[in-house]
Amino acid sequence: MADLDPFSATVTAIEQRLRLGFAANRWQFAIVPDPLSLDEFKSLVRSTPFLALGWRQLNPEKDVGRRFSGPMGLRLTIVVKNPIAKARFLGDARGPGLFPSIAGALALLNGFTIPGVGTLFASACAQAYAEGYADADCAIATIDLTMQVALGDVLGSIAASDDFLSMLSDFEPRPDGQAPDEPYDVRPS
Repeated sequence: MADLDPFSATVTAIEQRLRLGFAANRWQFAIVPDPLSLDEFKSLVRSTPFLALGWRQLNPEKDVGRRFSGPMGLRLTIVVKNPIAKARFLGDARGPGLFPSIAGALALLNGFTIPGVGTLFASACAQAYAEGYADADCAIATIDLTMQVALGDVLGSIAASDDFLSMLSDFEPRPDGQAPDEPYDVRPS
């Protein structure tokens, strides 16, 4: 559970995770709006290969109550560039291919648990196209990521009751002195 800001924690963790396979000295990374307009795309993608992470939404569950929770959506955009059409997708000595880049990002992010926030799952993956970029030798893909999040103890009720969490983990459901394998009655006496 993220205290108040699962967004910053998630973006930071995703970039760190991606850096395991996408070296910072080779791959550019940016936090971007989603959707990304063509003008924004042009201003950001000055060098490739490029990873762009955009936050899409946080949809509350029905009758969420005092804690705001629900699925959060993010979109990772991968941009590679190569003058040779086949190499744009498969890669060569000039640069990484779109297909291996997609596979690497999926392997790193799908099922990745961000401590205190939640677990990411890839919910969609598609090739993308930016109008006007046919002559720029770019290949683009998007990976939609989803994670169930809850904005934490906003009212401070958990923090105010010191023993609440320990009661959840320390509770022993049998009377004192009773053997662990003995049947017991849970009705109040």
